[in-house]
Order: sequence, then structure tokens, then C-alpha cells
Amino acid sequence: MPMSEIAAYKDEAYVRGKAPITKREIRILTIALLGVGPRDVVVDIGAGTGGLTMEAAHAARDGRVYAVEGKAAAQELIAANAAAFGADHVTLIKGLAPEALEQVPEMADRIIVGGTGGQMREIFAWCRDHLNPGGRIVCNFITLENAARARELMDEFFTEVEVIQVGISRGEKIGGLTMMKAQNPIFIMTADSRG
Repeated sequence: MPMSEIAAYKDEAYVRGKAPITKREIRILTIALLGVGPRDVVVDIGAGTGGLTMEAAHAARDGRVYAVEGKAAAQELIAANAAAFGADHVTLIKGLAPEALEQVPEMADRIIVGGTGGQMREIFAWCRDHLNPGGRIVCNFITLENAARARELMDEFFTEVEVIQVGISRGEKIGGLTMMKAQNPIFIMTADSRG
């Protein structure tokens, strides 16, 4: 499936495996809050299956997107999704952050943090040092502890920190009626570069 004129691909459009995918509504909100421009350089840290990577690639059609992922199964899914969406401007960087981030060859305009593997301070320090002036970072967390730690570090390294918690419910047909089924709530944090 080539990149369409409409972003926010449905979950079913992705090549899926056992690795979790960021739900569509969260992808929409994350990319909107990040404010990805058509020529931006985007780094997706802890890219998972590449859900946010592909949405960022759609928004940054004339830019570049680097997907950093340490798990082999997820790396295969990112590559498969990039091929399926015709996202030739996505580069997969195999390895764990923060070490693998040294393979990113340029400064970033936008950074997505989806996973930190217990290396949050080191990853945020890299982000601070590699985010262009006027750049923006967005982080998604499902646990309260990670969100609290991220808030502390974002206050230390960035400016204009904002935190929201999002709870999405999706309608499912049950006996001819619609029941709303809740998804896990997500903390979404955004901040701007200090430069």
C-alpha cells in the first residue's frame, strides 16, 4: 500500500506481529502534537512495529525518518511496513538506544520516544544534544512511574513541557448494539528544545 493522501492509517493497514502497535488515535494525536513538517528529520526511538514511524514518514514526505529499534522481530516489522507503505525515506537503525543513536547521521527536527529500556536519562540527554533549535520532542508512556520520571527529565532538558493523559474507547458491536471498549490510557508529553 503506497502512502495515501490521508494520514492516520488504520491499524489493519500495518504488517503486524507480536510486537504491540501504537493505536491509531494515539498516533494521530502524537503526530499532531509533534507538528511534523514535510521536510523534517524525525527520529523515532523505540519504534516498535513502526506505527508512529510510518505516520511520521507520511507527514515528513520530503524529509527523513530514522526508526531506532533493538528487538529483531520489531525490526522486521518496521522494514516490512516501510516497504508496504512505500516509505523509502525511512532508515531502520538496529540496536538499543542510547548507543544505537550514534548511527543517526544528522540533527533532528522532531523526536519521538516510545521506549527507553531503562536508559531514560541517557536517551533524553542525547535528544537534548541532537534536537535542532526550534525542535520538538514527544514521549508516550503507559506506566505512571515512567511518566513521572520522564516529566522530571523533560523539565531538566527541555522547555515548554506539557503532559496529557488520553483514554480512548472504541465501539464494538455486541448483539446488534454498540458497546464502548476502553483502551489503556496513555501519557503523552511534549516539549521544545532549549536552543
